[in-house]
Amino acid sequence: MKLKVKLFANFREVTKNKEVEISPKGDKVNDIISALIHDYPKLEPLMLNGAGVKPYVNILINGKSVLDQGGLQAPIKEGDEVTVFPPVSGG
Repeated sequence: MKLKVKLFANFREVTKNKEVEISPKGDKVNDIISALIHDYPKLEPLMLNGAGVKPYVNILINGKSVLDQGGLQAPIKEGDEVTVFPPVSGG
């Protein structure tokens, strides 16, 4: 399976792309994160802590937070729209 992942802010800066294509080895959100870090190792300290994904990392599948869909074990399928971004603030 191949997925396109849209990245924002410092995640985009690391990959030097606003969108990347990955090939996760499974069909869960956790597999997306693993594939991203495999392809872009500099994302690891920005996205992960000892317990998994840092709490401020926002992951959306088809516009909906994965927190509402089963977290890191939420299922993914080819064609899903994946978005990953850090917290956003403004004024």
